[in-house]
Parts: sequence; structure tokens; C-alpha cells
Amino acid sequence: MSGRLLPFALVFGAVLADQHGAHALAFDTLLVAVPVTAIAGLRSVSDRLDGKAERAQAYVWAVVLALLLVVTAARAPSVGDPSVPATARSALIACVVVFCLQALAALANELRTGSST
Repeated sequence: MSGRLLPFALVFGAVLADQHGAHALAFDTLLVAVPVTAIAGLRSVSDRLDGKAERAQAYVWAVVLALLLVVTAARAPSVGDPSVPATARSALIACVVVFCLQALAALANELRTGSST
């Protein structure tokens, strides 16, 4: 479980760093988030193959990884600039939205399975 929370923490940390004007720190945080998210996605695929997780989880991690790749690729040429490219900002916001939807789906699943036991 903690291996899946680390990508959340890194992305939200990057958002906070951007909010406070530390764009280089945000970029470095996003660079770390890419392999961490790939590992979380592979674990999700492994859990799916073992029958422990739903199919949608692996797809969600793939979408998050793709968005993170777009964010880092769009930001790479402008690391020293005091602004963030619009493409990178939009992809980062989309990544946060996907994380929020994933959390809501997990909560709904937990409430559904918790009330039936």
C-alpha cells in the first residue's frame, strides 16, 4: 500500500513546490515520480494477475504514468525559467484529477465491501 502512496505524495509535492515558485524542485520531484509510478503500475498489474485487484487499476496507473511523462517532457526545456509551460500545467492538473478519482473509487469500493461484511 505504501508503494502506491509514494506517487501521490510526489505529485502533490510537485504541485506544492510549483505553487511556492520552486519550479526546479517540482521538476526534480516529477522526475523521481516517473519510475516510482511505473513500479506502482507494475505492482498493480501483478496484483491483477494474482486476482487481487481490478483491471481498471492497471489502466489508471498507465494513464498517470503517461501524464507524468508529458509533464516532465514539457517542462524539461524550461527548467531554469520562472514559469511553467501550459502543457505541463494542464497535464499535472489532469494527473491530480486522476489521483482524486482513483481515491474516490477506492473509497467507494471500501464502503461497498465494508458494508456487506
